[in-house]
Amino acid sequence: MAVFNMQQIKEINDLIAVIEKAVKPKCEIGAHDKPSLAALLKAQNKAEGVTYFKCKKEYSDAIITHFVKEKGITKSRFHRNNQSSIFILK
Repeated sequence: MAVFNMQQIKEINDLIAVIEKAVKPKCEIGAHDKPSLAALLKAQNKAEGVTYFKCKKEYSDAIITHFVKEKGITKSRFHRNNQSSIFILK
């Protein structure tokens, strides 16, 4: 895992606090860019119930790892590393 400085940790914690409000126990979380994820979900008929959050590419893996390991949220099969958006699939 990457080493972050104090400013980066503060930004990550702020994003985690925002995302934590939208996460429900049976949700899936992952990171993917918005346009290609929308196309994937449309092909799978799952376009309903997706919430996106903007983040820096460097932070996406740390945030997803936090929710998977600490909160027990399921990682989505659509997850990709180092992406500009985090999504919650309901």
